[in-house]
Amino acid sequence: MKLENHIAKLREHISALEWALEQDNQSAIGFHASAGSVELLSILLHKLGKVTADFQLNHSWFKSRRIAETKLPLSFPKKVEIMSIMEEIEELRNPLCYGSPRPEEAVAEIADCFRRLKLVVEGVLGDKLE
Repeated sequence: MKLENHIAKLREHISALEWALEQDNQSAIGFHASAGSVELLSILLHKLGKVTADFQLNHSWFKSRRIAETKLPLSFPKKVEIMSIMEEIEELRNPLCYGSPRPEEAVAEIADCFRRLKLVVEGVLGDKLE
């Protein structure tokens, strides 16, 4: 997918995540935090010239560091921190998306992880993503 499409998708996920947080829709929160994190990393990799338009990330790669490293052997700034946050998001995703209602702390944690990831990516790029 082209960089412009990733940026448009990120905007959609941020908007949907904000709505889901207001509505306390836990499955939507889990989905949009996860999908938005993939868009953030895709934007970073595109802007750093590490991938081309035919490259496609998958959120499920971040369920395991070993799988993520195998699927994404690229070197880029803040990789360890970014991968760690994405792993946290994936760990929280499925219980929110498919499980029974989770405590407020779990919802706050995944939203915080997404915000932290966004800040790290923006810091690497030196550009605000909205």
